[in-house]
Amino acid sequence: MLSVGNKGYAQQTFSVGDSVIIADSLKLSKEVDIFEVLRKWTGKPPKPSPGEPKVGEKNLSLLPIIGYTPANGFVIGGAISVTEFLGAPKTTNLSSALINVSLTTKNQVLLNLKYDLFLPNNKWYISGDNRLLFFNQNTYGLGIYGLHNQEYTFGLNGDNEERTDSAQPMKFNYVRLYETVLRKFAPHWYAGLGIMIDDNFSINDESLKLDSPTHLTSHYVYSKSYGFDTAHYSANGLSVHLMHDTRDNPIDPYSGNYINLSYRYNAVAFGSTQPSSMIYYEYRTYFGLNKSVPRDVLAFWFWGVNVVSGAMPYLELPAITWDTYNRSGRGYIQGRFRGNNMEYGETEYRFRLSKNDLFGGVVFVNVTTASNPLTGQKVFNAFAPGYGFGLRILMNKNDRTNICVDYGRGYQFSGVYFNIREAF
Repeated sequence: MLSVGNKGYAQQTFSVGDSVIIADSLKLSKEVDIFEVLRKWTGKPPKPSPGEPKVGEKNLSLLPIIGYTPANGFVIGGAISVTEFLGAPKTTNLSSALINVSLTTKNQVLLNLKYDLFLPNNKWYISGDNRLLFFNQNTYGLGIYGLHNQEYTFGLNGDNEERTDSAQPMKFNYVRLYETVLRKFAPHWYAGLGIMIDDNFSINDESLKLDSPTHLTSHYVYSKSYGFDTAHYSANGLSVHLMHDTRDNPIDPYSGNYINLSYRYNAVAFGSTQPSSMIYYEYRTYFGLNKSVPRDVLAFWFWGVNVVSGAMPYLELPAITWDTYNRSGRGYIQGRFRGNNMEYGETEYRFRLSKNDLFGGVVFVNVTTASNPLTGQKVFNAFAPGYGFGLRILMNKNDRTNICVDYGRGYQFSGVYFNIREAF
C-alpha cells in the first residue's frame, strides 16, 4: 500500500495517566521518508511540518494498494484512510478508519472496513473488523502434519485414507462482522463487550470426490464428524474483552506492552449453526536496545485460541495468517496450519540500516503448534518453525509507517510477503 497526502503527527510520546503526549525528542526533521525522497526527485519543495493537531480535524488519504502474499498473489486496489482526534490530543489517542477494496491475481475479491476509535479522554474504545471475501485457498488439514514426510490418516467409519500431500483447494465466500465497545476502568486498562459474526457460504471443496474412486478431504471429514453442512455454516455470538495497552505507538512500537483477552460464546439464537465457545489471549512486548537509536527494538508476540465447548466450523477454527492483519506464520502460506486449539509465538529484531532512518531491517523466528481432535494430536505434540528477514522503507515518519518486504522460510516452503506496517 502506498499513501498519498496523509497528514500525520509525530509519535515519539510520553504518558500522563493513560494519555498520549506528542513530543519531538526523535528530531524528526533529521529523518527522511519515501515521500520526501520522491518530492526531491521530482523537484517539488519540501512539505511543511505538521502543526499542532486539533480536535475534529480530519486527515483524509487515498491509498493505492500494491502488495504480494503467497496466499493472494499480487494484490491491487484502493483504500480510503481517515484519522482524527475525537477529543483533546493531549488526553485522547488518535482515531483511525480504513476502507479498502482489492483484487488479486488468484481471482479473489477482498473488501474490508477496519476502525479504531478513541472517544474524549480515552474513556471509550470502539473497534471494528469487517470483511467480505470472495475467496479461494488451499487448506491443509488440522494439526501439525505434513512436515518431514510425516504421514497422517483421516476418514469416516474406519475407512481411512493416507496422504502425504495435504494441499486441498477450496473456494468459499466469507463475511466477518466484529464490533467491540470497551470502557476504560483504570489507566491503560479497558473492558467491554463485542458482537462476533462469521458466515462462510458457497463453499466448494474442489478436490472432494464421493463417487468411485473416493477422495475425501479434511474439511469434509471434519464437517461430517461434527454435524456441519459442507456448503454453508455460521458462528455468531457475543464476546467479553479485557485489554491493556502501554505501547508508545500502535503502528511501530519502540516500547510498551499489549494484552488482549477475550471469551466468545456462539449461540444458535444468534444464527450459529451450532453452539460453541472459545477463548483468545494475546501478549506483545517491545524492548528498546539503544537509547540513541530508538528503532533498534526486540519484539515478542504470543497468541493462542482454544475452543472450550462445542465445535467450531472448519473454516472458523484458528489458523495462521487469519489474525486481524493477516501477519502471523511468515514462512508458510495462509491457512497451512489450523486446529481447534492453536498457540503461536514470534520474536523479531528490528534495526536501523541508514542514519536518516529511510531504511531498516528485521530478522524473525516463529513457531506454531495446533491440535487435531480427529487424530488425538494435542498442542505441543508437534511444532512448525519459521524464520526469515526483511527490509523496511520508511513511508511516513510522522506515524512510523513502513513499507515491509519480508522473505520467510518454513519446512518445504518459502515466500515473499509485501505489506504495510509491522507484523505486530
